[in-house]
Amino acid sequence: MKKYSLFQAPYLSFFSRAFYHDVGKNWKGVAFGYLLLLLAVLWIPVMITAHMKLSDFITREAPKIVNQIPKITITNGEVSIDKPVPYSIIDPESGTEILLIDTSGQTTSVDQTEALALLTKDKLMIRQQHRSEIRVYDLSSVDAVTIDSDMARTIVESFRRWFAVFAYPFALAGSYAFRIVQALIYGLFGMLFATILKVTLDYPALLRLSVMAVTPVLIITTIATVFSLSLPMPWLLGFGIAMAYLFFGVRAQKVNAA
Repeated sequence: MKKYSLFQAPYLSFFSRAFYHDVGKNWKGVAFGYLLLLLAVLWIPVMITAHMKLSDFITREAPKIVNQIPKITITNGEVSIDKPVPYSIIDPESGTEILLIDTSGQTTSVDQTEALALLTKDKLMIRQQHRSEIRVYDLSSVDAVTIDSDMARTIVESFRRWFAVFAYPFALAGSYAFRIVQALIYGLFGMLFATILKVTLDYPALLRLSVMAVTPVLIITTIATVFSLSLPMPWLLGFGIAMAYLFFGVRAQKVNAA
């Protein structure tokens, strides 16, 4: 019968030999349910922090771009704006030309400009990462669309308000999948430690110990993220800490910690 509950794990995983002994000998399963719960909790402060930073950035920087957006109308696949063309939207901080609008036919390719994107009479061209690829979107099938600074402001505000809510499940799912794979690999290291220490443990027990071994790493990295603390070589540091705790957990099975 297990002595400790999963709700004690985040605290006891930092130091308790008896806890690791209990996890290895008395717990059942592979502790992936606990891992999901832990990640679900840890992502909350991270998302709150991300929301606050993003909200501050958008509030401060977005108006500089949004206020430059003219009234853009697409009717029967043809683009028109309420400003003389060519018209540029520029990042005032860096001076980068974000979007060039030219419906006159004078500019037909984004390669003719330094802009990140080009809107012509019937096409939208956007440079991809490193400017090595250009994506072209044909607007000829668009019947009727109007975009202006007010609409852009509404979209940006909605993004600012709801980003964390929509990003949370994707961040949780991605990190959960990654940590499961990590635990499966760490379980193999656990087998090596068990062989060295002459401890008999099945693979599910080693997976449980692996999940507990990464718990301190997850908590430490979450705190560092929330408080903007810089960790030296975080991936290597995290691996080293997890391996130390995993070795500690396997070694705890040699001692009757009850």
